[in-house]
Amino acid sequence: MTGLGWMYGRDLPLLSLTFARDLTARQLLERMGADPETLAVRSQDDLREEFEGPDELGTCPVSAGRYGDWAWAWEHASGRCTEDVGLIGSVSEGTAAVVLHHANGRVEFWYAECGRLVSAFDSYSGLRPADRFGADPSRFDSELRAHGANPDIGDYGPLGCLGLFLRLGEGLGIGLPHDDLVNGPLLGARLFSG
Repeated sequence: MTGLGWMYGRDLPLLSLTFARDLTARQLLERMGADPETLAVRSQDDLREEFEGPDELGTCPVSAGRYGDWAWAWEHASGRCTEDVGLIGSVSEGTAAVVLHHANGRVEFWYAECGRLVSAFDSYSGLRPADRFGADPSRFDSELRAHGANPDIGDYGPLGCLGLFLRLGEGLGIGLPHDDLVNGPLLGARLFSG
């Protein structure tokens, strides 16, 4: 399965992903503020053993990889990608970045280019134009409609909120290989809190 398709219909209690086009996984983690002393490729067992959760310094584990033209980073125990609004700006300098976040029933989609937030929306605020924010909040209206959503009235359509946001990401070319995530060695680090 390609893109983000393996996530459809799954119970994912915490999904905290940041993507950046034309960056390596290492560059993405560096832009996100990863602790350089912890940045290394690790086996799945070593990742689980070393990165069980937040540590005494408040850093949280993050792993990263590549899919097509995009680097991805998965925060395993935090949501810094949406807690620090400046993070997506830093990540998107000279390129484009996407944040997909799902926690406690809230789903968020943020898109930035060249250091500025272009369009962002979430399931709490709503999908209507007045509920979105960024330099061009309506940037994805045609894509939303193509997937059966009606942003004029805040209707997420047949995919539901999470499915819709995942499809928007896939339309940009982002993905996260499930096999890489659960089987292969990954670049990992500890991410300093904002």
